[in-house]
Amino acid sequence: MSRVVKLENKTDERTIASSRVVKKNNIIKIAANLFSKKSFHDVTMDEIAEKVGVAKGTIYLYFSSKDNLYLEILEHTFGSIEALLDKEVNTASLAPEKLKKVLAIVIKFYRENIDVLKILSRDETHLIQEHHDLTEKWRLRRIELYEKIIEKGIKEGSFKTGNTELAALILYGAVGAVMVFYDPEKSPEAIAEELYSEIASGLFH
Repeated sequence: MSRVVKLENKTDERTIASSRVVKKNNIIKIAANLFSKKSFHDVTMDEIAEKVGVAKGTIYLYFSSKDNLYLEILEHTFGSIEALLDKEVNTASLAPEKLKKVLAIVIKFYRENIDVLKILSRDETHLIQEHHDLTEKWRLRRIELYEKIIEKGIKEGSFKTGNTELAALILYGAVGAVMVFYDPEKSPEAIAEELYSEIASGLFH
């Protein structure tokens, strides 16, 4: 009997934990939408609570402050996209195909998470040092990823470039501009193919 009760308790705990994750993610999603429309300082916890449909105190059960909530939006975003990229990086495909797939993943992800893209494009992370440090850490990781793929391409004989760091920086900047300004009607794969072709003709050959 006691074993049945323990199993039921574990099930209840998992259900509660799952419910908390869903609620927390919902708050993150709604808050991201608000931060995408207004500056960091103009968004209030009262406004977030109203949009979520809960008392402000409930928001504080999940996030200690507005700074913490903003930071969690960034962490949630970066963690999600890095998980997708890690899967691709561990494949055995050649560098050109790997790079095209990585570009498509990045473009598709931010197209599906447009609110966060708008937040990053506004670049208010400098307002809070912790926000800036987190964004900088992930920026450097993305550049490092591009550089590793370029180095792999050079070893394979697919790419010809002398300065891999500069090539990675150029690629990082180009991806950011394309995500914000380029044709939203085209598929992420089509955009990635075009971007790769343009970059490859100038940097890799």
